[in-house]
Amino acid sequence: MANLMLYAKGKGDTRFGAVDMANGAFPVPLMYATLVPEVKLETLKQRACLLHRMHPDTVFQVRYAGTAKVLFQSGGEAE
Repeated sequence: MANLMLYAKGKGDTRFGAVDMANGAFPVPLMYATLVPEVKLETLKQRACLLHRMHPDTVFQVRYAGTAKVLFQSGGEAE
């Protein structure tokens, strides 16, 4: 079973960074990123939408850990 990660990119940022959901911090180094089991994909999508409502200038993406494949994006243009 694969793990998922939540990534964020604020207005003016050039790259996405990982999110530490335990501390509510982003972007953080991958070592501090929260890993979520793939079976929690729907919950992670809901959290991405909630975080986007709380931070409207930030785009959030759900990806498989260690890959660039975007499974879901909340806010912003599709990249």
